[in-house]
Amino acid sequence: MTDSAKIKIIYSIVAVVSLLILGLSWFLTTLKKEQLSERESIIDQGKIELEELNTLSSFIELERQDGTPFSIEELNDKVWLAVQFYAECPMCAQRNASELLTLYREFQNNPDFRVVCLSVDPESDDQEKLQEVRDLLEVDPKNWFFVKAQREKLWQYMRNEMLFADIRERKEPAEIAAKGKWAHDLGIQLYRGNVLLAHWRDGSNLEILSREITASLSSFNKE
Repeated sequence: MTDSAKIKIIYSIVAVVSLLILGLSWFLTTLKKEQLSERESIIDQGKIELEELNTLSSFIELERQDGTPFSIEELNDKVWLAVQFYAECPMCAQRNASELLTLYREFQNNPDFRVVCLSVDPESDDQEKLQEVRDLLEVDPKNWFFVKAQREKLWQYMRNEMLFADIRERKEPAEIAAKGKWAHDLGIQLYRGNVLLAHWRDGSNLEILSREITASLSSFNKE
């Protein structure tokens, strides 16, 4: 067998193995997202169950609105909410100023509670913009963080580790004007340490969300 033939065989094997790995990765991600959908149905029915939906297997280094470094690993001993956002998104502004701010005000005095907003447009979301959003919401930078990282790295982390939906760029001017440049997941995720417990859809029942956070804080403090 010639060297050329051997190389072709090696590359063929590598290609097949790569496809199998990609296929398995897609299957596992799809399965986890189906579990999230089932969880949403349970929450809509008013049931409170704290089963684990997903566990973060790695942590990403981020930058807070004041420029200081931050890692999700720092939240290992906290109950926290995670959302995607960007400063110029009108839909994010509506959600943050309503559902998210309402939940924050209810639990802001609990030392084990945090809110984390992850920017999907870090190139545009400079420190000035992030600080402006924080000031408009009148939240404490000690327990509500606006964070960002290199865009592709953060997008991959949010999709593969946190199981947020994919992000896409809008092209139609009218749609951009009404909804913003980036179409992204507007749900609210609940974590206990590095464990994802719930992913609530936009417009979910705040009473149910509040009950689930309360249950999470209670169970976390007992461990």
